[in-house]
Amino acid sequence: MKKNFIKKIFNFIYNLRYLLFIFIFSIILLFTAPKLFKFVNKIDELNNILKNQHGFTIKNSNEIKYKIFPLPNLEIKYPTIIFEKKFSNIKVEELKVFLNFKSLYISDELFLKKIKFKGNYLGNDISGFYKPQKNENLLYLNVKKLGIESNIILNNKKIPPQISGLMKLKVLNDNLLINFDYDQNLKLKKSLYKNKNFQTYFKGQVNFKPFFYFNIFADIKKINFNNLNMKKKYELIINEISNKKINGELHLNYLTKNIIHKKNLEANKINFIFKNGDIISKNSFFKFADLNIKANFYLKTYPLYKDLDYELLIDTQDINKFFKLVGIKKSRNMKETNVLVKGKVNLDAQKYYFNKILINKKIIEEKKLTELKDYFDKNAKDFFYNDLTEKKIYLFLKNLIESI
Repeated sequence: MKKNFIKKIFNFIYNLRYLLFIFIFSIILLFTAPKLFKFVNKIDELNNILKNQHGFTIKNSNEIKYKIFPLPNLEIKYPTIIFEKKFSNIKVEELKVFLNFKSLYISDELFLKKIKFKGNYLGNDISGFYKPQKNENLLYLNVKKLGIESNIILNNKKIPPQISGLMKLKVLNDNLLINFDYDQNLKLKKSLYKNKNFQTYFKGQVNFKPFFYFNIFADIKKINFNNLNMKKKYELIINEISNKKINGELHLNYLTKNIIHKKNLEANKINFIFKNGDIISKNSFFKFADLNIKANFYLKTYPLYKDLDYELLIDTQDINKFFKLVGIKKSRNMKETNVLVKGKVNLDAQKYYFNKILINKKIIEEKKLTELKDYFDKNAKDFFYNDLTEKKIYLFLKNLIESI
């Protein structure tokens, strides 16, 4: 019974062999026929659509080939992607333009399905694709060598140079979620940056004209101080950011649990002003170990060195709570305490100077200031260049206080 059924199937296929041959031949002809035509007109029509609907065009497209696999597409070698005047042009090694089947034959009806690209930027291979969709357009980028992967969802109601959307960026173990809107300037709406040790929401604006300037507000929700690489942070702020001579403002807010009263939240506000290589902070405020600390500093960049002028105002209702945390004996003579510290640090020479220290309005004598300078010269470099932990901070402060 089974053999008879299989035999009937084969007989049926055999009887339809000519129809099958015609069908297969038609399919092959359908996919290979575009090889007989030149694609100059197609590219002109395509650029017209790209310019009007997507804000860019393809130039230097003399070397165009039609490829059948994996899907029919136009392969363009070494083209340049031309954007509006507000954006830089991009040279790529290869573009693959995927059109729907109808677009391969009817020149006045082009339907763009996807553009795949690959190239090299600063020695790194980059690949990705651009895909128009009904409600939004998708741009995907991958820099495998650097561990960078990005999905950008673009509002297709706006055409460059006006763009808006959502960027999902992954760089190794760091993740960014950026809501942006760009017209004359880049506006950042509620966005997120996080990794296993850090999480913050931020918003703000980046201006590109008449000059580059940014103003960013960040609310830090999570930070693991025990895993902070102080040497890396120092190099980033003192060398990279300062040497770039960027201009802008960064405002940080951070709520922490009170170390003494675990359930209470303490507000910390730190601000930075970046001005042509100088870094300024005015009236930054944070709480540490039941101490209220107000800080002002000015990092000045000179041709051969960098100086940091600083002023710290420290007050507490009970200094003994702080002494207990760092392992120092209780003081019967002090409770409510106010401290003013003014000084300077030569960052290149790693030399510390104390211009004035007032404790409850009493001036610390010159001899004690010299002892403080000697302690910082010997110990501060190793402290700030290593990982930061709560225990290490307490030990540093304990040794500092006992040394004077």
